[in-house]
Amino acid sequence: MKRMAVLWAVFLLGMGAWAERVADRLHGFALDLPEGWKVVLGEGGLLLTDLESALLVRGMPLKPPKEAVRPLLEEARRLSGGQATLHFKPASGGLLLLARGLGYPLPLTQGAMGDLLLFAADPQVQAALSGLRYEATHLLLPGPKSLLAVSAYLPQDLPTDRRKEVLGLLRSLEFLGPEKRVPYRVEAVLDPLLGVPALRVPVPQGYTLQGGVVDFTETQRRPVFQLSKGGVVLRREAIYLQALAIATPFGGSPSTILLWNGRLGKVPGFLCAQGPGELPALFAQGLWAWETGSPWEVEKAKPLQGVSRVAQYLEKVREAFYWQMGQQMLMAMGRPGDQFQSWRQSLDLRARQGSVGRQAVVEALGFFGYMPSFAASSAHCTLHLEVALVQGTAEALSREEGTLTGVLFGLALDPRWMALEAERSRTVSRDLTRMVLQMNKEAEEFNTWMSRSWTNLLSDQTYARDPATGETFRLYKQSFDTGAFWREPVFGGVLGGVERGGKLEELLQAGGWRRLEESLSGLPGTWR
Repeated sequence: MKRMAVLWAVFLLGMGAWAERVADRLHGFALDLPEGWKVVLGEGGLLLTDLESALLVRGMPLKPPKEAVRPLLEEARRLSGGQATLHFKPASGGLLLLARGLGYPLPLTQGAMGDLLLFAADPQVQAALSGLRYEATHLLLPGPKSLLAVSAYLPQDLPTDRRKEVLGLLRSLEFLGPEKRVPYRVEAVLDPLLGVPALRVPVPQGYTLQGGVVDFTETQRRPVFQLSKGGVVLRREAIYLQALAIATPFGGSPSTILLWNGRLGKVPGFLCAQGPGELPALFAQGLWAWETGSPWEVEKAKPLQGVSRVAQYLEKVREAFYWQMGQQMLMAMGRPGDQFQSWRQSLDLRARQGSVGRQAVVEALGFFGYMPSFAASSAHCTLHLEVALVQGTAEALSREEGTLTGVLFGLALDPRWMALEAERSRTVSRDLTRMVLQMNKEAEEFNTWMSRSWTNLLSDQTYARDPATGETFRLYKQSFDTGAFWREPVFGGVLGGVERGGKLEELLQAGGWRRLEESLSGLPGTWR
């Protein structure tokens, strides 16, 4: 059970608090996974990284040494801006290449960053990371049909104990024989809106997959899925909560809107988390209790943080971004006395209900505001949750551990979907912004029209316009007077208080007088 929690931390965040033996029975390898490291399986090979150091194991075409090292030399040139120093030597029946003076290997680590990549791509952050100098050690071992390349990318100033940890991880890697592996197939979670696969999931023999792409915010969507076999369930979820409570001297009216994997519902009461400390109860006594019909007992709730200095630096940049966003919202929307905070939490959560256990890694982004008032105080809470969860009895999870590890390591977002979804999200965001701005403009115009109209009505004034010449007049008119204004065609004199449909109106019309258009506000397009 403890190792399963390691897997979820690796899957969602690349963070853990353990260093235990982990086996992937689908892809056929095992290793000792240190704290804070993430495993990424991709076309480039097997990547192990804590976002500071990186280990890459890959297969390459079997070629003579000079040709085999050519891609590595080109890589060193790109990472160093052409300033790398290179050394070669025979080693362990192969070739050892050492490249020094490299920059931060973002092309390698970005696949393990998750949402931190948004902050790593910032020019100021890249400038800070460029201050780290790296060295890459590549060991090329020829085999019968291919070349095995084992590469280590380490900061040149990495402390000795951390360097030993990285090399120990590399030495712990072993490949499993066919008898220990589990057959699987790869299925795609399709996005019918964009017409491309969103997520590719390795499905072990005997498991069934359900998945889709669901709304997560007003502009963003997420792929979700559930993989199940017997009593074992593995799932990826996207949850959005919006809670509102209004308190008056006569009572309150709390309510919560819940969007869970694209299904919209309403939950009674104020179901949200005002801060990170309320997350465990939100799930155990709130969301999961509402889902299953009874509460869960929390066994462990541990915040997850990066271990390496690069991971911690990126997390601080992210934290500062959301703090600043909260301050901007407070300045834009707040009044004296209003309170507003934004927060983010990564949490390893374990709970139990009878013999069934749940282990989840939760990524939460929350916004909470409180607006005090003598007449009616209000509280507003918004919560975005991305959850990776495994459920089953202790025996079942222990039996399926290596299989589920392979599923977690093999999950892959489709690059085409990521690009198309990002463009769609930007388009929707722009359209939504234009709509909100237009609504605000119309609201401001309406408020101005109403304010001017009431002012004129109470001060016995109004506006009148000659439809023939376009001239506008501000005229005296008592608020209870319903008569109209007429203008003489030759000298332009204005006569008011003319009863509509009366005999005087007929005579004026016969004499060529013009009835003026009238408006209390006088705003263009609002004449009544």
